[in-house]
Amino acid sequence: MSIRSSLGVALAATLFGVLPACGATAASDRAPSRPPTRELGAPSGTVLFVLTGADTQTLARGKTRRTGYFLGEFYEAYRAVRDAGFDVAIATPDGRAAPVDPESLAAKYWEAHPSWLVEAQALVADDPDLNAPMRIDAALATESEFAALVVPGGQGLMTDLVDDPAVHTLLVRFAATARPIGLVCHAPAILTHLPRDADPLRGRRVTSVSGFEEFYIERFVMHGRARERRIGRRLSQAGYRYVHGGPGRPFAVRDGNLVTSQNPFSGDAFAQEFVAALEDWRAASVPTSTASDAEQPEQPERQR
Repeated sequence: MSIRSSLGVALAATLFGVLPACGATAASDRAPSRPPTRELGAPSGTVLFVLTGADTQTLARGKTRRTGYFLGEFYEAYRAVRDAGFDVAIATPDGRAAPVDPESLAAKYWEAHPSWLVEAQALVADDPDLNAPMRIDAALATESEFAALVVPGGQGLMTDLVDDPAVHTLLVRFAATARPIGLVCHAPAILTHLPRDADPLRGRRVTSVSGFEEFYIERFVMHGRARERRIGRRLSQAGYRYVHGGPGRPFAVRDGNLVTSQNPFSGDAFAQEFVAALEDWRAASVPTSTASDAEQPEQPERQR
């Protein structure tokens, strides 16, 4: 190994060894013993969560490793959505329970909210929607019934969701109707696979895992290179305005109805931006007292 490579490895280990995990600040006081439940009253709508069905990832040189979706990236968004008064629906490619990436159970990803790991594991074990999700093609057939779309991260989605035409169509339809879309960590890579002639999101400001973070993950977690990598560069080449924060630091970006986040430590930042997008959508979807039945509510204006 060259001196330059050695310094890079040492810097990566030092940076990621001391950075805070799983959120922007210290642990929240909100830590109920069970997952949150929506208060009584009319629901604001249902948010569709699309999860990977892949439990194995094949790396560039043929090595395989266990994978799935990152539990914290799902659960932090799930909590935020439920706390905001929305219901949740789950979809996977084949309608089977999505696998949890074993790496996502490490304590370092839960330091901001330590009790949430137990809550999340209980949800995975007991929730009927997680254990018997709908198929993505069934969700596509009823997509107009959903208020928003979230795709949590994890290396599993790089195996199945990035190339899934039904997922691409979901993104295009939600974007075309200005409904909130949340793409977490690796999930913005799906944008690079959308048809160029039918992508209403192109040109938006987005984030995703940075090149330095990809290097760290491949070196110290995966122990091999992913087949599809350099997500930030791919996003830029696809016509998006890619930005990122410091390695391992919380970072999320909202551009209109599209919210993206950088890494597993960005849960609180993502939740704040995505709930704001949901609130804007909810406000725009409620007719005023003077509106006639024939009038349609305006969609929230795209913000930059």
